Amino acid sequence: MTEVPALHQELVTVDGLEDFLLRTLDRLRGDVILPFPQIIGPLLLLKRASDQPDFLHLPEDCRWNSVLDGGPDRLGESLNRALAALEANNSALRDLFHHVDFNDPKQDRHVLAELVGSVSELSLSDDVLEFPDVVGRAFDRLLMRSASAVGAKGSESFTPRTVCQLMAELVDPQPGQSIADPHAGSGGMLLSATQYVTEHGGNQTDLFLYGQEKNGTAWLTGRLNLLLHGLINHVVAHSDSLIDPLQRGAYELAQFDRVLTAPPFSLNYSRHGMRYPERMRYGWVPEGGKKADLMFVQSVLSVLRPDGTGAVVVPQGVLFRSGVEGQIRRGLIEDDRLEAVIGIGSNVFYNTGIPACILVLKGARGRPVDRRGTVLFINAEHEVSVGRSKNRLDAQHIAKIVDAFLGRRDVPGFARVVSLKELRDNDFNLNIRRYVDVVPPSEPLLDIGAALTGGVPWREVESQAAPFNAFGIDLDELLLPDRPGYRRFPSAGYEATSARIPDLASAQQQAFLAGAREWWRGHKELVSQLASAGFVPADVRSQLEASLCQELIPLGLLDRYQLLGAVASWWAEHEDDLQALSAYGFPGVVRRWSSLAKDRSRLPERSQPGEEAGFVLSVLGNDLYRRIEHLVSDECQNLVDTYLRWGQRYATSMADLEERYHTAANRLRNRMAALGYF
Repeated sequence: MTEVPALHQELVTVDGLEDFLLRTLDRLRGDVILPFPQIIGPLLLLKRASDQPDFLHLPEDCRWNSVLDGGPDRLGESLNRALAALEANNSALRDLFHHVDFNDPKQDRHVLAELVGSVSELSLSDDVLEFPDVVGRAFDRLLMRSASAVGAKGSESFTPRTVCQLMAELVDPQPGQSIADPHAGSGGMLLSATQYVTEHGGNQTDLFLYGQEKNGTAWLTGRLNLLLHGLINHVVAHSDSLIDPLQRGAYELAQFDRVLTAPPFSLNYSRHGMRYPERMRYGWVPEGGKKADLMFVQSVLSVLRPDGTGAVVVPQGVLFRSGVEGQIRRGLIEDDRLEAVIGIGSNVFYNTGIPACILVLKGARGRPVDRRGTVLFINAEHEVSVGRSKNRLDAQHIAKIVDAFLGRRDVPGFARVVSLKELRDNDFNLNIRRYVDVVPPSEPLLDIGAALTGGVPWREVESQAAPFNAFGIDLDELLLPDRPGYRRFPSAGYEATSARIPDLASAQQQAFLAGAREWWRGHKELVSQLASAGFVPADVRSQLEASLCQELIPLGLLDRYQLLGAVASWWAEHEDDLQALSAYGFPGVVRRWSSLAKDRSRLPERSQPGEEAGFVLSVLGNDLYRRIEHLVSDECQNLVDTYLRWGQRYATSMADLEERYHTAANRLRNRMAALGYF
């Protein structure tokens, strides 16, 4: 565990650096001629190499201060010279800055000087960075903001990072393996693979990272992103993976243990000049139809090692289009190369709003015997958080998808294992809804007897009784006996009666939440283990999830996916806190919170040495408890909503309406008579 930085030393956090860069770029927006990744990325890399000498090799006369010594009039020239030296002294950076020119006469020198002056205010040495990858993560967040701002056309090369995280969990990369992304874009897939390995106790230096990217701007951006994350020894070629895939040696196609990628959707392609055409063993789609998606899939299959795993994001049209695409699907299914089809929600990607899916692929001999001849379908189209302009795949959604994928079992309305025979009977149509329908159950048909003469049909109540029973609510307290097969609402009315439900549920709800509190008291030491050497974050999280489910599922209020989602969202929210705990111990977490203005309100006025562990665990435990409490409260509200629906359907019958009509008519007749009209 690293010693906690001195209290007087201001740590550079991801949030702080991102905020600083945003303010800088907002001030200069519209005044720089290069896209911001091409101007801020090289500057950050040069500053990082200057401040942390063992990060990259850089001659002394080309370091940041030497660039500034050249004066404002020669600033562009000095930057170009320094970047050339950085490239020349690091073989991993060869040709990286070929199209970066800070001395372009179109560039305003005063604007460049202001930008360089802002970066000069930063110290990017390990001594002041909260974590070694702070610079890379801040840069990656800027890329995300840029992708969100520019819309579809400018964000083709940026895949939402939660999608990348999901892909990494699906392919399960291991230390010592080769990882590839044939459409590397901004580097998100490769970054997620390294983060996954690190969280599972491995070292990112034990991975061999490869990629290709056709777009020059995206290639530079992705390379800078990987470098700023500290991933120096990677190979990302500036080339088209469909036309010219990576080679091993002079004449052999390179193969990889894991491939995860999100190719651009619905492109044209050309067979002319394509190397290794034998990759397309299952067929060739028409060249001009903007349907090259399954060509990318076949290319991934061709570069998987025999025991390898791949995951490819494709539009859902590839699942059911006929013709050659149907033949391609048939070939890869009958050869047992398709492990799973996972449908994800619409409007998640920055460059398109159409629904997409993930195909999980296996090498030629990569599937266990008990999985052969089957395909797992997961319909996660509703596993998104709806936003104003884009939907988000969040941590709780990833947790549910991954759990269903690893469990490989049928989950009603979500996942299903489908046999080869059934796929063959459906002519290899892989439309997800054909196998897993997530359409919510329709309202039961209106009971005619209840509609005519009143009452609530008991069979309709019984079908929805389980959640009421879980909360300890006796339905006899909410619905009174009536004629056989029916109940009636109490005289207070259904709306007043529904207001009693939270009180009736309170005892069971409090017992459940007390169980959650007790679980945390008994298992919070699992989190404390992160402060000790040798404990793997992913193992700690798995133990928390398993123990929470074991303790609370039998109580009946929340299911497995709700509990997994609560832990997942909590873990994601506190990712940096937990990393600080692992790096610096409990004092480091308190130090971190004290440096973040938004968290100062939750710190004690005077923190006492030695009390940090109890305080940190209390804050973390309370936040997880609030998430569970919110889920339980939602379930209780669902009971109220269910009861109100019964009231809206059956509280007023035709007989009631007729009686009201006669009562109103008699009242009107009596009133008219009193006025002398009769």
